[in-house]
Amino acid sequence: METELNESRLLAQFDSLVEQGSVVYNGNYRTVTVSDNGFPIEFRILDGLQKKPQLSDTPHDSEKRSSPEEQAPSGCRPGSDIDTTGYEVATLGSTHLLAINKFPAARPHLLILTQDGFRRQHEALDLSDLTAARQVLASLESRHLLLFNCGIDSGCSRMHKHMQAFPAPDPKDFPLWPDEEEAKLANAQVQQVVKPTFKFFLHRFADDGLPPPDTLLGIYRGLVRRAEREAAGYVVAREEGGEGEQVAVVAHNVIMDRSWLLVVPRRAAGWDGVDTNAAGMLGMVWVHSEEKMKLWMERGPGNVLARLGIPADGI
Repeated sequence: METELNESRLLAQFDSLVEQGSVVYNGNYRTVTVSDNGFPIEFRILDGLQKKPQLSDTPHDSEKRSSPEEQAPSGCRPGSDIDTTGYEVATLGSTHLLAINKFPAARPHLLILTQDGFRRQHEALDLSDLTAARQVLASLESRHLLLFNCGIDSGCSRMHKHMQAFPAPDPKDFPLWPDEEEAKLANAQVQQVVKPTFKFFLHRFADDGLPPPDTLLGIYRGLVRRAEREAAGYVVAREEGGEGEQVAVVAHNVIMDRSWLLVVPRRAAGWDGVDTNAAGMLGMVWVHSEEKMKLWMERGPGNVLARLGIPADGI
């Protein structure tokens, strides 16, 4: 595996795996963009997601620390429930590795996994996680988004601790609401943007870009503490960890790029037949069929996001 990141090489590796049929991706997926009371939503209809495994498909109890002798699923490291064999493309220090997502929503769609397959998705981010995340975001030439779904109620589908990275959408096609907030601050003539229907905590970095990992960790922990206080009364902390494991008090999503870090507290992964992860809280909703998109529209995207997060208006 490579130890240095090269965006063109990663893209070539992604395309090669797609061509081989190892990565389930159709770049001609349909997008539908709607507005719910001014809040933009982009549906990506990705039929390959129908084949993506979910937590209930895991052949062993992935929420608990397994013994080293336990047989891992095919292609997975000991303790892991993510198949990385043939998909690993780079090492990130001594603690993490970079792999191609087998069920991507973008080109390319990357996973940043702990090399220790026993680390769990309900653990909060630590210094080594943010060091790896920073390396990826700083090394790739184009703007990428980093996602982390912390806890079962955050919308995660696998329990081996991992983050995701993929190219940010073109703002001409789909502007991200945290960017619009920044534009409003920079230009008094910009009309006030519609706020999300859920609570969020956003930190913008200084003009010199991504802070060092220890500073990122302090920012992240501060946002999570605020999220925990805001979630009190809406959620009950899960007892997901085994003895000695670090457990986040509240499920949450993390989204980060080279300009800002966003934390969104979550109270549920899904509601009334629809669900989403961190991308959905940005307005990018990934569904596997037209029927699933229709369910979202029937329930009202803004209403769904308020019920999955902590409502901004007391819903």
